[in-house]
Amino acid sequence: MNKTIRQALQLGVCGLFLTCAACRNDTAEAPMAADPAGANEAATAVGGDGLEQQLAAALADLASRAGVAADAITVTRASIVNWGSGAVGCPEEGMAYTQAIVPGILLLLEAEGVIYRYHGRATGDAFHCPDDRAEAPALGPGEEFM
Repeated sequence: MNKTIRQALQLGVCGLFLTCAACRNDTAEAPMAADPAGANEAATAVGGDGLEQQLAAALADLASRAGVAADAITVTRASIVNWGSGAVGCPEEGMAYTQAIVPGILLLLEAEGVIYRYHGRATGDAFHCPDDRAEAPALGPGEEFM
C-alpha cells in the first residue's frame, strides 16, 4: 500500500476514534467497585424524597387496580436496587433494552392477600410489573428503605 494512503487511513482512524471519544455519553453509569450489592450507588442515585413519591404513586395505582383503599395496602418490601438493564427488571417480549446497571427501586405491595410488584428507575414513577415478566435485581437484594 502506498505510504501516503496508509498515513491518510491512519489519520482517518485516529480522527474517528477521537470523535467517538469526545461524543461518548458522560452520564453513563460508572462501574461498580467496593460495594458488591451496589446498594450505596443506587441509594445515592434514588434519593429520599423520590422514594416517598414513588411509593405514594405505586400505592395510588394499586388502590385503583385492586379496587381497595390505599390504607388497606401493606408495603411488604421497599428496596433500593440496581437493575441489570433498561427493562428495569420487567422486560416486554420483542423489546430491546440497554444493557447497563440502572439504579432504581423494587416495591412489593400486598392487597387482599395478593402481592403486587412495582419496579422503578431512580426517577419517575414505579410501575406495576406482572409476575410473569418480573426479574430479580442485578446486584443483590438491595437496601431496604422502609
